[in-house]
Formats: sequence, C-alpha cells, structure tokens
Amino acid sequence: MSMHKIRAVFKDLTAKVDRDREAALFEVQELKKDLGEMQRHLSGRKKQTSLEPEDFIRSAYDIAHHFRGMKQRLAILQELEEEMRVADALEYLESRGAKMLQRPAGWHWTSSQDERFLLHEDDPLKAEKKLRTLLANGKRRKKTRKKKK
Repeated sequence: MSMHKIRAVFKDLTAKVDRDREAALFEVQELKKDLGEMQRHLSGRKKQTSLEPEDFIRSAYDIAHHFRGMKQRLAILQELEEEMRVADALEYLESRGAKMLQRPAGWHWTSSQDERFLLHEDDPLKAEKKLRTLLANGKRRKKTRKKKK
C-alpha cells in the first residue's frame, strides 16, 4: 500500500474519532441540561416539563454508541501504528543487510569483518534498535590486547 493511501486511512480514522468525540460530548452536555431540568421539576422549582423518560435513555444510548465507535477506531489506529513501526523496522534491517536465519534463530547482520547476532527473532523492533546502536558505535570490533610476558 502506498504511503499516500496509508495517510488517507489515518486521516479518515482520525477524523471519525474526532467526529465521534464531539458528538458524544454534545450528547453529554444535552443530557446534563435535561437532568438539570428534571432536578428542578422534581424539587418543585419548575411546575411543568416537556421531558420524557425515553429522552434520557436515548441520550445515554447515543453517548455509548459514539464512545464505543471512538474507542474502536482508536484501537485500530494504535494497531496500524504498531504495524507501521514493525514494517519500518523490517525495512531498516533489510536495507542494512540483516537477514533472518534459522540457526541460531534470529536476525543476523554480516559485515566484511564478522557476523553479529542481533537476537530478537520475534521482535524486529528490538533487533532494529540493537543494529542502530551497533552501527552508531562503529562497525569495528575491539582489538584484543596482547598479554605481556
């Protein structure tokens, strides 16, 4: 999937989350007003009211509906972001020449001087982090000091 399509999906999901959040907030405010009016009516400060019991039920249902949709879309966004991080890590590992090998199982990075085992067979994010630190520190191995006789 191209980055343009991925951005469009993220933008659409984010817009729907914002729309649901605003709709739920509006319903909460309306319910708050209705509850205040009902309190005034029940305490005797207001003689007549046009409120129906179904209004409260409908408001609570709308709040729950919008909140549920918002939470589901946020969960999808979080999953997509995690998958994007994993895909970026895999792309980085492969672009630097790291390979998934079977024995020992995990990511291996080979340079002209040696081969490094990056560990983390199931987690490419940790393998990417280890390769980044390895490359940042320099590719050369430390020379072993000769012992004096």
